[in-house]
Amino acid sequence: MKRLIVFLTALLAIVWIPQAAFSAMGTMSPKSKDIDIQFFGSVKTYPTFLSDVDLNDDDTRFDKISDESGTMSDHNIRNEVRIGWSGKGQNWDFLVILETDFNFSQANADRGGNGARFGVEKLNLRYDFGPAAIKAGWNSRFLDIMTGGVLYGDDHPYIGFEGKCSERFSWEALYLVVQDDTTTDSIGAIDADTLDWRVYTLKGIYKLSNGFVISPFYAYSDNDENHSANAKVHYLGAEAYGKLGIITPRLEFVYATGDTDTWTSTGLDYDISAWAAFASVEAELSKSFIPYAGITYMTGDDDANDSDIEAFNGITNIARYTPTFGMENAFIHRSIPVLGSVLYSNNFAMLGGTSPGYGGVANSSTGDSPGLISFGIGAKGRMGKLSYKAQILFMQFQEEGAIEDYYGTSIDSYVGTEYDLQLTYKFNKHFSLGNCLSVFDPGDAVEDLRGPGYDDIGFIDTIELKWTW
Repeated sequence: MKRLIVFLTALLAIVWIPQAAFSAMGTMSPKSKDIDIQFFGSVKTYPTFLSDVDLNDDDTRFDKISDESGTMSDHNIRNEVRIGWSGKGQNWDFLVILETDFNFSQANADRGGNGARFGVEKLNLRYDFGPAAIKAGWNSRFLDIMTGGVLYGDDHPYIGFEGKCSERFSWEALYLVVQDDTTTDSIGAIDADTLDWRVYTLKGIYKLSNGFVISPFYAYSDNDENHSANAKVHYLGAEAYGKLGIITPRLEFVYATGDTDTWTSTGLDYDISAWAAFASVEAELSKSFIPYAGITYMTGDDDANDSDIEAFNGITNIARYTPTFGMENAFIHRSIPVLGSVLYSNNFAMLGGTSPGYGGVANSSTGDSPGLISFGIGAKGRMGKLSYKAQILFMQFQEEGAIEDYYGTSIDSYVGTEYDLQLTYKFNKHFSLGNCLSVFDPGDAVEDLRGPGYDDIGFIDTIELKWTW
């Protein structure tokens, strides 16, 4: 009898409690009724297998890479989760994206003491006055992502304006806060302005009658973040791109000029004069076969001991997401310690260290960096639900003088050859399965930099599982 009573009680709880709970939850709706809100999200799960990413058969201190999820070595499963809302009302709109990036582990996935943080990754609030709109937040903004991405692309906080002068010409002006910090100095006085990094940008977009785009841009980087150099740098450049028949050319040029007036180790003043360029072309012979070729050129520094800096340091190189050679899980677009490469970029700007740097992700680029000459060829296309992208990149230093001074040895110019192959099968608009195999064959420059044994081929193989809704 007792067992029957217990069973009936449990059955009643199973049936009634969820109904009572859910009926009490009600529905969710915006407080303001004059706004249209959409909910969206995505999950990227990337099982990643790494072999000899230090370009050495032995275990060394370089045998790792870094990505948005943190440090990766041997085998990791990188995960990116996004949940977002976008809303639009009369004359105003907003975008909010929550995100977390982490490598799979019990602590991360199960919200343990070291669990991955889930926060507002991107935000944009906007009000349109008619002739111009004001916006604020930290959504991704770009100056040159449609071409080489050598200068800037990131989601730093900003306040800005944008507008249209005509159907063909639009513009954007931003005040970016890359870093804002306050502390006390050795005598206890408040110290703030020598720890900040602010960037001011202006970009115009002009669309020709045939759809080709010419976009001039300017950026001023007031960089004191590293507490060692007071770098005032002006960037002046332009990009041009568009489809002309079956041909799509992409062109970019950026000139950097400025100075740093403090460096604690030498007390020298440095003059900055550097430039970067990009050019590519693709031909859509058919939907299934689009060959392309291109070149990236960034000047490097020739002397670590003089007061001139010829190394080009972008604010944040965003080559990882550019149209021609961009590939999220390619070798060169990670932070690779053995190569001195910077996350998202395609160069070796962390090499060197005597002369002060003036940019890069986390202010990591140096004034001695060797620059880059990268020539690539490839092809991409789509056949039904299957798409592919295959490319080869030949990379060398533009100038070895400063890093030879810094490392005290003769260094060859050829860094290596990268082979990338990405295959993706899109089952429907909500799920795709792919694989990105990226192989790096080092040139003599790596062994010259790091010593004997750094001449083995490195592999990164990434399975790409993507859900969107």
